[in-house]
Amino acid sequence: MKLKTGFIGLCSDHLWPVWGKGAIKEAEETGNFEFVAAADKNPELLERIKKEFGVKKTYSSYQDMLKKESLDVVIIGVPNSEKADVVEAAAEKGIHVLIDKPLSANLEQANRILQSAKKYNIKGMVYYHGVSDPQSWEIYNLVANGVIGKIFQIESRIANAGPELHGCSKYFLEWLFDPKKNGGGALIDYACYGAVYARWLIGQPEGVMAVGGRYVKDNIKAEDNAVLLLRYNKAVAVLQASWSQFASDTAWKAYIGPRVAVYGSEGSIIWRSRKDETLTLISKEYPEGKEIKPRPLPKGQENAPAYFATCVLNDKPIEGPLSLPLCRDVQEILEAGYRSIESKKEISLPI
Repeated sequence: MKLKTGFIGLCSDHLWPVWGKGAIKEAEETGNFEFVAAADKNPELLERIKKEFGVKKTYSSYQDMLKKESLDVVIIGVPNSEKADVVEAAAEKGIHVLIDKPLSANLEQANRILQSAKKYNIKGMVYYHGVSDPQSWEIYNLVANGVIGKIFQIESRIANAGPELHGCSKYFLEWLFDPKKNGGGALIDYACYGAVYARWLIGQPEGVMAVGGRYVKDNIKAEDNAVLLLRYNKAVAVLQASWSQFASDTAWKAYIGPRVAVYGSEGSIIWRSRKDETLTLISKEYPEGKEIKPRPLPKGQENAPAYFATCVLNDKPIEGPLSLPLCRDVQEILEAGYRSIESKKEISLPI
């Protein structure tokens, strides 16, 4: 059986092959999705998905598509501020949802999504490219098996020269640089990754402190840099986000900040960059450090669309870092970060 699939919103570059295969290609390669229809306000994107993926039915209104098409799932790539409305409309019809990251533009919208999924008993997953990969699961398994002892610190830095210099399309930039449509700027766009790892590996923090602002880019309204400090009872996470890291695409090996580093009482795990397929493990067994090539993920879990299809087709719960409850908590961390920047104080959780 193939899942009858519709697309709502094609204006997120995470759906297309910009920094990898993209969600559409990954879904196609699983063999578990039948692409039925797509809805977007941009005729050019509708023509593109027709040409590249053979989607025959297209709509300028997703409401019309949901009325006329019989769908099992929808893959959602609309601006963050529109995701709650889309999920509520799909959930009411019993349609499962794969949502581009992050979950929404703010916590209120994230709560709406979670409530709607529960009310109509649909499955939902957030598409974080680079989180459902072998490196992330290797880190999780090493931590879960106690290889590095008790975690006391997580560090994450996601940065580049800026979306407009990093391959983003005009359709993506139209809303990514709009604080209302996106929910903010670099903080929500890039600190969300570190927040996923922190929430997944340690749990929800007790408090969040943050600083951020527009330090380099005068052509946007949103912040281009931010740093979040997550306070736990006996741990801390430092999350950095930057849209102004000079030459990051060509000099990524020279920059110190890791994509994610996990420090434990008996060792550490370092993942330097998405472009680096190996991890460095420092432990009692490997005090000088050892390069680890992560093991391939099992069939049906090799990427987010594959895992989503596996859970829907087999009626299994969606668990792990891409689940709606965990990503809702990530949204709470991000919102606390924005409130902290505004108030210049620590924000206690839950909000």
